[in-house]
Amino acid sequence: MYPSVAIIIVTYDGERYIKKCLSSVLGNSYEGKFDIFVIDNNSKDKTAEIVSKEFSNVVLDVLKGNLGFAGGNNFGIRKALSKGYDYIVLLNQDTEVSQDWLSELSRVAQKYQEAGIVQSMLLLSEERALTNNAGNAFHYLGFGFIKNYRQKAEPWVQKGNFEIGYASGAAMLIKKEVLERIGAFDEKFFMYHEDLDLCWRARIAGYKIIVAAKSIVFHDYEFNRNKMIFYWTERARIACLAQNYSFASILKLLPIFLLVEAMMIFYSLLNGWAVEKLNSYVWFVSNISMILKSRRCAQSTRKVSDKEIFKSMDYNLEFSGPSFAIRWIVNPIICFYYYFIKIFI
Repeated sequence: MYPSVAIIIVTYDGERYIKKCLSSVLGNSYEGKFDIFVIDNNSKDKTAEIVSKEFSNVVLDVLKGNLGFAGGNNFGIRKALSKGYDYIVLLNQDTEVSQDWLSELSRVAQKYQEAGIVQSMLLLSEERALTNNAGNAFHYLGFGFIKNYRQKAEPWVQKGNFEIGYASGAAMLIKKEVLERIGAFDEKFFMYHEDLDLCWRARIAGYKIIVAAKSIVFHDYEFNRNKMIFYWTERARIACLAQNYSFASILKLLPIFLLVEAMMIFYSLLNGWAVEKLNSYVWFVSNISMILKSRRCAQSTRKVSDKEIFKSMDYNLEFSGPSFAIRWIVNPIICFYYYFIKIFI
């Protein structure tokens, strides 16, 4: 018996991608019931028009405003849950899927009962022999970044399914029971780190996060870093730490957190991003009541201790080829603290 699947694609000014994406999804080989829901975040281009005119078998909702990645997907998730689908699959508009992508994703989800979230193997759309994302790093200080970027894809595909830190929202399957238990994305994040937060909450509730190695998705990805991305990720990172660690763990990690924050402030000053870093603190304080509410919800589902989760967390910073300072100053400090404090977590 094949589980029923709702495929949710959130679009925003994606007219250059959407035809290729939807055509590939509609051409996949899954033998069970699947339906496609396109949630358009009030695009200013012809994305919604293309979907409406050329893909009549796709359910289209055009939102009145841009709810971001988190809000747009939550709109689709609520719709899917109300219709009783077994699995909800999230897919970026700038992807193209292989023919057996969904079959493999569903097969792995059924095989691993303990897996609450399953990610596809993401390869680069322009260099299909190279990895885009074989699972994200789940760092103990709240950083989230792609690991194993631009590596040869074949060894990863042949490796078989494996557990990861957290799944990329670009191509992930979430079981209905997980969403019913822990909720969907935290909409105050808007974009960035919402997938890390969701996977962290799933881990707290006792679920594992796995890559389906042969579920191949090609992603039109380009690494980018700028002051606004820095702002969005920094405010979400701090909120994730506050919401998902136990209070005892927060106290034990406070010394290294404060030290790293001092380093981040220095980094932001060097890059001319000090205002964005300051604004991340302003946002945190302004939203403290919502953060505490999210914290209560996350802690109420706890089945797994921080000590257990801590064992699988990353302790090195490896994003985008670490600089001399990160490699030889920052990493030794945070690695030492990780090994020291994990005894007491």
